[in-house]
Amino acid sequence: MKVVVVGGSAAGMAAAAKAKRMKPELDITIFEKSRYVSYAPCGIPYYFQGMVKSLDDLTYYPVEYFRKKRRLDVQIRHEVIDIDPSEKSVLAISLDTGREVKVYYDKLVLTTGGRPLIPPIKGVELDGIHTLRTLEDAEKLYKETLGASVIGIVGAGYIGLEMAEAFRALGKRVIMIEMLDQVLPSFDPEPSEIVKKELIDKGVELHLSEKVVAFEGGERIKEIVTEKDSYKVDLVLLATGVRPNTAFAEKIGLEIGVTGGVKVDRSMRTSDPDVYAAGDLVETIHLVTNKPVYNPLAPAANKMGRVVGENIAGGRAEFPGVVGTSIMKVFDLEVGKTGLSLREALENGFDAVAVDITHPNKSHYYPGYGKMNIRLVADKDSHRVLGAEIIGPSGVLARIDTMAAAVTAGFTTEQLKMLDLAYAPPFAPVWDGLIVAATVIEKKY
Repeated sequence: MKVVVVGGSAAGMAAAAKAKRMKPELDITIFEKSRYVSYAPCGIPYYFQGMVKSLDDLTYYPVEYFRKKRRLDVQIRHEVIDIDPSEKSVLAISLDTGREVKVYYDKLVLTTGGRPLIPPIKGVELDGIHTLRTLEDAEKLYKETLGASVIGIVGAGYIGLEMAEAFRALGKRVIMIEMLDQVLPSFDPEPSEIVKKELIDKGVELHLSEKVVAFEGGERIKEIVTEKDSYKVDLVLLATGVRPNTAFAEKIGLEIGVTGGVKVDRSMRTSDPDVYAAGDLVETIHLVTNKPVYNPLAPAANKMGRVVGENIAGGRAEFPGVVGTSIMKVFDLEVGKTGLSLREALENGFDAVAVDITHPNKSHYYPGYGKMNIRLVADKDSHRVLGAEIIGPSGVLARIDTMAAAVTAGFTTEQLKMLDLAYAPPFAPVWDGLIVAATVIEKKY
């Protein structure tokens, strides 16, 4: 059986490697437009800060590993220019030689990922305005960053905040502009205020509730113009979100879901039984709302890819969905979220309540003691835990992962407060903040 994978991303390489491992006789070709496969774009901010010495260090395995060790036909710097489902073929062109390659498939795997959302703003095509999605994007942006003094960031989501820290670490003046009235729009306003204060304290010039209306400067960006003011800059990073890259999926007639991602079943099959899709290209199910959601994050993409690979090799794997767990570092804060915010819960019809507590991350007498802010969200009628947002100097990962498990399992707050959580002074107080939050929220029922 011939398998063609379009996209050498996390999902694509996971699918190819898993299928080949289970069924070595499979003939698998992967086409990847860039020169990298199986890489970690989430590490890009740390490359800018000097923690990662080379972009090559952000690849999990080199191309030759997959070619020689996994016996996969990996074609880097090959851009797919056409897919014909009637004859089941993929046409690609080498970006180095211009030679066209046509390959026929029995099963097709689309892992074309997400694409940066570029808002229709006057002047957005000017030189010096960047998006950041691939390692090649990072390479280009880094070279220009070194010669810049003032950098504008449009958007205050995950990428914008992580890159604000990276640019500040390089000694740059950073002007961040967000059209909404808070940073981290997926969070509730109260936790986002903590992150806002951290940004300002670390020297980020933050402008909320300002819509960008134009970029000006002739051939190269010199000024960002908003509805309220204008700001002179040397460089701009657009961090305004990600959308699924569905161009080929739409061309070959695959069903697109309500979120804009390709619609797949739990086996990651599309509306064409010979075509699978995975990663940032697809929508999945949110396990709390039971509704479709677009969740372009690496852990889900990797798992989806493995499900695809197992099923192509004759297995019966399923991807159940997500609860939207994420964590990031913003200067001296760890910022985590899982499940639904209070706003999201109310919008999805839950009779939800929330509680905010401030609680130690470890015993008060132990070095490194600090305070975490925990927001717990639960359903008033069923007492089901719906989500959590946790921010603090350390210890957030353990708590947000615990909450991800609790949300996925459908725990009530009564079950949460009786969890047998670990205790030792270097790691947690004897009454962990999650237990305390679960106890306090019950007063709101």
